[in-house]
Amino acid sequence: MDVPSAQLYFPGSPAPDSNARRRFRALARSAPWLSTSLKVEIDIPEEYSQPQRNLTGSVTVKIRQREAIALHNASGELVFQKETFSAQRSRDYLAATSASWKLPSTLLTPVYTSDQLILRRPEIAGFDGLLPLDYWATVLDPVEIAGTEPAALDLAFDHPTYIHELSDIVHEGRQAIAAVLSAGYSYQASQADFRLVPADTRTLVVLDLSTGVCLLRQILSGASSVLPAPDLRLRILAKDEYYINSHFQRQHWLDQPVVRS
Repeated sequence: MDVPSAQLYFPGSPAPDSNARRRFRALARSAPWLSTSLKVEIDIPEEYSQPQRNLTGSVTVKIRQREAIALHNASGELVFQKETFSAQRSRDYLAATSASWKLPSTLLTPVYTSDQLILRRPEIAGFDGLLPLDYWATVLDPVEIAGTEPAALDLAFDHPTYIHELSDIVHEGRQAIAAVLSAGYSYQASQADFRLVPADTRTLVVLDLSTGVCLLRQILSGASSVLPAPDLRLRILAKDEYYINSHFQRQHWLDQPVVRS
């Protein structure tokens, strides 16, 4: 990969050894198994904002697994709400979408490392249109920077990203692992129009140690041909809180029409 040289971002940290690299990649695969719900604050960059949908500035997000989400703006006003747990599961649904045969992470068992992070990850159900902004899927589950399993030793270009630096840090009061990364030849973005680590750049990625989500993405340097990419910031407000269905539904389940087959 052709990446310009740069000064060390963490000059006091040792060069990452194989154990440290494996730990970081395992954490990047682990987000779906590390929490049942999250309450986060996300700063939406101007480049990704949608004023017509009130998706601008800083928003507070409650998300339960990959089945329900609710967004409030800085004033506390509800600006987005969606859920899939009450969707009909008829024969037509099963025939129409691949999501019908993909299982959530709670029903699948990955291969764990000794410190209970994910070594090999099975294919799981995605967010499938749940999120109002597609790039959030990668921020909430940054598996693309590690791949679903360790690379084979006989591959010419093994891991999706090259790890230049690693450092255990405290980011806004939370334990995290920070890495300076460059995309490799096997890098496959989860979203068609978004990459957490753009090609031909050195990118700082900070992963929360408790949840595995991306707290910060910042482009440090890159080739002159690389288009500018905004900083991405997320703050964890709560983890594993219990949210009842009404947090995510405009219509109470008792008021929904009954569909008889």
